[in-house]
Amino acid sequence: MDTEKRPRAHQKKESGQSVNVNKTDKVETGHGPVGSGGRPPQTPPSSGGSNKTSYQRPAGSGSSSSYRRSSSLLGNNKLLLIILVVAILFLLTRSCGNSSQSYTQPQAGTQQTVPVTAAPTAAPTAEPTQAPTQAPAVTAAPTQAPVSAGTEARAKRYVPLGNGKDTVTVMVFMCGTDLESNYGMATSDLQEMASANIGSNVNVIVETGGCKMWKNRIVSNSTNQIYKVESGGVRLLKDNMGSKPMVQPATLTEFIQFCRTNYPADRNILILWDHGGGSISGYGYDELYKSAGAMDLAEISTALKDADCTFDWIGFDACLMATLETALVCEPYADYLIASEETEPGTGWYYTNWLTALSKNTSVDTESLAKLLIDDFVRTSTGASASAKVGLSLTDLADLSGAVPAAFRDFSLSTTQLISSNSYATVSNARASARQFAQSSRINQIDLVDFANRIGTAEAQALSQAVRSCVKYNNTNISHAYGLSIFFPYETMKTVKTAVSTYQQVGMDEAYTKCISSFASLASSGQLSAAAGTYGGSSYGSGYTSGGLDLGSLLGAYLGGSSGGSSGSSYGSYGGSYGASPLGSLLGGYTGTGGNTSAGASIDPAMLMQLLGAFAGGRSLPDWADADTMDRAASYVAENYIDPGDIFVTVRNDGARILSLTGEQWDLIQDVALNVFVDDGEGFIDMGLDNVDFEFDGNDLVMNYSGEWMTVNGAPVAYYMLSVTDDDEGYLVRGRIPALLTSSSALLSSVNSSSGLKALDGTVGNGSDAPQSVTHLVDLEVIFDDENPYGVITGARPMYEDDDTSTLAKGDLTIQPGDQIQFLCDYYGYDGSYQSTYKLGSPIVVERGGLEVAYSHLDEDVSVTYRLTDIYSNHYWTPAWVA
Repeated sequence: MDTEKRPRAHQKKESGQSVNVNKTDKVETGHGPVGSGGRPPQTPPSSGGSNKTSYQRPAGSGSSSSYRRSSSLLGNNKLLLIILVVAILFLLTRSCGNSSQSYTQPQAGTQQTVPVTAAPTAAPTAEPTQAPTQAPAVTAAPTQAPVSAGTEARAKRYVPLGNGKDTVTVMVFMCGTDLESNYGMATSDLQEMASANIGSNVNVIVETGGCKMWKNRIVSNSTNQIYKVESGGVRLLKDNMGSKPMVQPATLTEFIQFCRTNYPADRNILILWDHGGGSISGYGYDELYKSAGAMDLAEISTALKDADCTFDWIGFDACLMATLETALVCEPYADYLIASEETEPGTGWYYTNWLTALSKNTSVDTESLAKLLIDDFVRTSTGASASAKVGLSLTDLADLSGAVPAAFRDFSLSTTQLISSNSYATVSNARASARQFAQSSRINQIDLVDFANRIGTAEAQALSQAVRSCVKYNNTNISHAYGLSIFFPYETMKTVKTAVSTYQQVGMDEAYTKCISSFASLASSGQLSAAAGTYGGSSYGSGYTSGGLDLGSLLGAYLGGSSGGSSGSSYGSYGGSYGASPLGSLLGGYTGTGGNTSAGASIDPAMLMQLLGAFAGGRSLPDWADADTMDRAASYVAENYIDPGDIFVTVRNDGARILSLTGEQWDLIQDVALNVFVDDGEGFIDMGLDNVDFEFDGNDLVMNYSGEWMTVNGAPVAYYMLSVTDDDEGYLVRGRIPALLTSSSALLSSVNSSSGLKALDGTVGNGSDAPQSVTHLVDLEVIFDDENPYGVITGARPMYEDDDTSTLAKGDLTIQPGDQIQFLCDYYGYDGSYQSTYKLGSPIVVERGGLEVAYSHLDEDVSVTYRLTDIYSNHYWTPAWVA
C-alpha cells in the first residue's frame, strides 16, 4: 500500500462568478457523441419536470447515510434473456472443465515480409520458467545523450563519398488531403522547399495527389503529378500520373522507382507527408479515396520491398510514426528513421534550412543534418504555439538491428512472465502511467523506454538501454518521451486483433505478440469478472469459477435472488439501473437504453458476446486471446478485484460524502474523476469528466464537489480528462473540449495571390489560392502542469467522422484573435440514452488576450458522481446525487 501514489486533483482557478448552462441548436457532426467516459443518470424524471430528487436516495439509519440502489434488471429485454442463456451454458460447460480444450492457439503466419526482428537462433522459444529479475526503475537519462549500443550493429547501407561529392535524391511523397484543402499545409511546405538554396547535386522530387483542392494555382486537383523543386519554385515533370490512391503500396512503389530511374543518386532520402496513425493504423489518408483507408505497416513494407531501393534515411512528416514497429519495418531499406512519437503541429517540418545545408555539403553526416531538421521543427512548432507539446527523433536503424531484437525478446518473455505470475498489477500500473500519445484517439501507443523503466526488471532495463543507444537525437518538450513508442493495449482491446495480424505480416517477434495477448487476456478476465462478479458486497466465495467469473452471483442478481450476495443490494453500488454497471454499460450499446462504451470502459458488447459464446459453445476464442492465461487468471483476479458492492457513499456527520475502501483496494485504483451532468428539466447535458474536487483522508476518498465547473473566457464548457501523469518529473493532466472552430486564420500557409508558389515553367493547374473561412469540428487541447497549474489551451485538433480515417491529421490548429469558437455538448435522455450533440451556449470570439481557463459556479441542478478506474480499465461510478 503506497499512499503517495494515490490519485490527486489538479489545481483550479476560481472565477468567483456564476454561469448558466443551456444547449441551443442541434449539431450534426457525423461523429456520434463528441464526449466520452461519462455515465449519465438513468432514472425517470419526477412529475414536476425536474428530477432533482428522483435519484437522490434517502438517508439511512445511524450517524451516516448510505447511497445504495437495486433495480429490476430483466423485464422484457430479449437481449438480456440471450445473455442469461449464454451464461448458463457457460457455467455448465466450465463445470465440466472442457472449455480450454476447445481452444487452439493460432499460429503465426509462415511468410514474413520483414525478417529483421528475429532473435538469435539460440534464444528460447518458450516462456521463462523463473520469474524475471526485479530491479529498481531506471533513472531517466537526458534524451539527447544516448548510451552506447551493446551489440554489434550492421554496416550502413549508405557510405558517403565525402568532400561534397555525393549526389542526393530527396523523394517527397506528398498526399495533400484535407491538410492542404483546408489549411494549405502542403503548399506552405513546398514554398519552404523552394526557398532553400538547392544545389545541382541535390534533386528534390515530389509526387502530389490525394487532395480535392490545392491552395495554389499550380498543382492539379484531379490527377497525381510529379514535380522537381528548385530554388525559387517548382518544375512539372509528369503532368498526368492518373488519379490513384496515395495510400496504395503500388503508388508509393511507382514513385520511388521513377526517382531511382530518372534521378539515380549516391544518397537517397524518402519522406512520407500526410496523416499518420502509428503502429496499427499506419500512414496516410487520401481525401479523394476515403474508402481506401490507410497504408498499414505491412503495406509500407511491401511498397519498399517492391521499389528495390535503399535509403540513407526514411522520414515521416506525419503524426505518431516514431514507433519500434515502424523502425523494424524500415530497417531493411534505410539506415535511419526520422519521425515523431506525438501528433505533429500543423506547421509540420521546416524544410528550408536542412535542404540548404545538404546542398552546401552533400556528404554531410546524417546525424548533423537530422539535428538541424529536428531543431528547426521544434523551434517553428513552439514558435507558432508556445505551449505546443512536440518532439522529433532520429533512430539509427543499423544500430537497432544489432542492439534491440535480443533485448526486446527477453523483455517480452519476462513481461509475459510477470503477467502470468501474479504481477499483472505491476505491468498494468506501468502501462497506465507510461507516457501515452494521442490519448483522445485511444491508439494505445506509449513510449517504450518509459514503459520499460516503469516495469523496472533487469530485462526491462536492458531494453531501455538498448533503445536509448539507437535513438541518436531526440528533441522534445514532452516528459518521458525518449524517441520511440510501441503499441501496448490498455484503454481498449479492439485493436489487439489488428495488431496481432500486422505483427505476423511484418515479422514482429512472436514473444511480444504473446506478451500483449497475455495482457489483453488477463485484462479481459478482470473486465468480465467486474461485469459478472459478486455485486452484493459478499466475499468471492465458492461461486468463483476457474475462468474468473462468478456468473452464479450474476444470475442471482438478475433473477432477484441473493446467490451469494447480500439481500436487496444487487447492483447497489451503482445507484441506478443495469446501465450503471460494467455489464450494463456493455448492454447499453445494444439496447440503446443506457451505458457508455467510451475510453477506458470495459470491453465492448461484441467482444463480451464472443468471449462468452466461445466458452459456452466450444468455439474458438478471439485470435488474440490466450486461453491458458485466462484460466490461470481466476485466482489472481479473485484476490485483486474491486467488489462493486463496496463502491457506495456514506455521509459523515460533517456532511462530507465519503467512499471508504481498504488500502489494498485503493492499490487497484489508478485514477479518480468527477463526472457532472446538468439537468435541464427534459434530460441531461453532459459536462464531462475532470480530476478535481476530491482528496484522501486515510483510506477515505472525500468527494468535496464545489458546485463549480470549467469555463473558457467565462463560457461553460464540456471538458473531458484524458490522462494524468504524476511522478518525479512533474504533474501533467491532459484533456479536451469539443467545439466548432471558425476562422480564416486557421489557414496555416502564407498562400495568397502575391506570394504563392511559383511555377518555374509557367504551369497553371486548377487549384485556388483564395483565402476562405473554415469551420471545423475540433477538440481544444487543455493541459495542467507545473508550469500551467491553472490550465492552458494549447491548440485545436480536428475531429473526423467515424469512418473517415484511422490516422491522425497534423495539428494543432493555431487559435488566433478573431477566431470564433462554439462549444459543444452531448445530450442524454432520462433513461441514459444519447439523444444528440448540441451547441453549448453562444459562441465566443477570441480576443488578443487569448483563452483563459477558470472555474465558475453552475446555477442549474446537477447530477454528481465520481468515476474510479481499476487496473483492468474497469470504470466504477459512485451513486449520483444532486448538487
